[in-house]
Amino acid sequence: MNKMSMDMNSLVEMAKNRSVENEKRRKTNYKDNVELRRHTVQSMLIRGNTQWEIAEYLGVSQPTVNRDIQWLRSVAKKELKDKLEKKVPEEYYRYLVSIDEVLRHAWEIALSAFDEKIRLDALQFVIECSTHKMDVTMNPPVLKSNNTLKPFKIKRHSDADNTRYSDNSFTSNQKETKKISI
Repeated sequence: MNKMSMDMNSLVEMAKNRSVENEKRRKTNYKDNVELRRHTVQSMLIRGNTQWEIAEYLGVSQPTVNRDIQWLRSVAKKELKDKLEKKVPEEYYRYLVSIDEVLRHAWEIALSAFDEKIRLDALQFVIECSTHKMDVTMNPPVLKSNNTLKPFKIKRHSDADNTRYSDNSFTSNQKETKKISI
């Protein structure tokens, strides 16, 4: 019987806490505190709530929630664009440096290998890497005004091997590059 009264007490305590939370939420003025409202809208969207459910919870209209969502999207889009404008050049530079590193190792193999086939393959790879580096240098990725990133074409060493021994006239250079929408 003592255990049962403890369980009842804990249930009563939980109900009181829930009531206090509901009262705090009702007293919170989401209409005036835009920053808090937008934060709550974002949190509830992440949890899968509908605009109507969010509006009811906040005590605002559904169009207000819709405007908050539009504002949140525009801020996210702007932040993404800013990060891309800063990050893409850095990654582009790293890519060029890594091509130089690969070229250095390919030259080492071409100059030090005893097997003639390995030397010729390494020299062929040097030519392909140099050509790719020239392509990347001449056609860097560009962030366009319509928020799309036009990447450079990538020609892989394995693609070159396949086209060298293939009768197919459609080479990897003729493939279209995809645009990445932001």
